[in-house]
Amino acid sequence: MPRIERFKAAQALDAATVLDRDGVITFDRIFDPELVARIGRELQRQVPGAFDEGARQPDDYLSVGEHRINGLVPIGKRLAGALDLLLDPALEVLFNAALGDGWVYESFGVISSFPGATLQHLHSDDSFLFEGSAHDGKLPAFALTIAIPLVEVNDVNGGTEFLIGTHREQKQQSYSGTPVSGTLQPGDCMIWDFMIRHRGRPNNSTSPRPMLYITACRSFWTDAVNFKPEAQKLVIQPDLVWALPLEKRRRLKRFKPMPGLRTGLRSVSRAVNWCAPALHRGLMKLAGRQGSPR
Repeated sequence: MPRIERFKAAQALDAATVLDRDGVITFDRIFDPELVARIGRELQRQVPGAFDEGARQPDDYLSVGEHRINGLVPIGKRLAGALDLLLDPALEVLFNAALGDGWVYESFGVISSFPGATLQHLHSDDSFLFEGSAHDGKLPAFALTIAIPLVEVNDVNGGTEFLIGTHREQKQQSYSGTPVSGTLQPGDCMIWDFMIRHRGRPNNSTSPRPMLYITACRSFWTDAVNFKPEAQKLVIQPDLVWALPLEKRRRLKRFKPMPGLRTGLRSVSRAVNWCAPALHRGLMKLAGRQGSPR
């Protein structure tokens, strides 16, 4: 019977080989569980709807099934530890092998399954790049989903199950084979190819099952399916990004700055400059500055 292969951080290259073959792998204890716990506590404070279905939901959230949500989360200073997860050396090795050296992060958020969540339908996270052509199932990965559990994931609260190898099959109405899943602990990480067929299992517990939900991809691709068109998919406090070494910063080059006074002033300045350039020049002259606020 197929199973989801599990790896240690030092086996990242082996994991990349199996990811290409099977479409999904798990890293065991790749992260410090205490760091993951701290991120979870801060996330619960900032986005209570990721832990309580009746509370305020994350920004730009979508319902992805009965009692399930997928939402985006900005990375501010209190969530700065999330960057340690994203920039982990083992992930760098794996993504270089799976996506090529130019890969980037596309989104950062949370996906939650609440008590009463039912079995999802089998799906891929996007369509094949050339759906319906002879290239279906023959191209290398263009995007990967990274799921980092914030609580234990088990048979009761329902993890995600996969049809191994279906990222290498043309799209079909039905698929043979037995779906497989695996347990996860905080500190673990599950990664899968966007094309593999999978589904969330029922949450038969009395507690939510939140996981960080992250996308890494090749530089030419962007996610137009899993979020609203206007969604800001990777929002980070700018000084957190600029403090990073260049080789790490380039993985976050799609980031948008968190809203703040400077960001607001820039937006207002651009709007005035577009609609009333003469007024804009006058305001800049009065401010004793050239150009827009920085």
